[in-house]
Amino acid sequence: MEIAALAISGVSLLLSIISFITSMKSQHLQDKVNQLELKLKQLELAEKEKEQQKVACVEARIIHVSGAKYKIKIWNSGNAVAKNVSASWEKNSPFLFFDQEKMPFELLEPQKSFDLIVSTYGGSPRKLCITTTWLDEEGKEQSKEQWCDF
Repeated sequence: MEIAALAISGVSLLLSIISFITSMKSQHLQDKVNQLELKLKQLELAEKEKEQQKVACVEARIIHVSGAKYKIKIWNSGNAVAKNVSASWEKNSPFLFFDQEKMPFELLEPQKSFDLIVSTYGGSPRKLCITTTWLDEEGKEQSKEQWCDF
């Protein structure tokens, strides 16, 4: 009986040691996988940041000047040059737009802008959909549609 108890204890000890060694190896491999995943995420993030530096993003906002006078501020919020920048809106818009001869704006550097003067009257709608279009560095046409309010 004592021999059987010792044998079972010995086998249990052996199985515990094997299990411990196996779990240590498994944990070591998991640590390596975690390190590789972290490196991969860092490389992906660096690649995304590099691509973001090559992207232009042209946006428009309406800014109140005085009375019924407003201006549309069109700017490049991206990190690359935008070419042939223009803005458009509904053809039958009740607003009076001035300075349209500025468009297309040949080159719009990052963080630079230009303005268009707009005039309204009493019955004008309080919002306007402005679509900006531009060519990116690769020559692809990009656009962004924004609703702006007066």
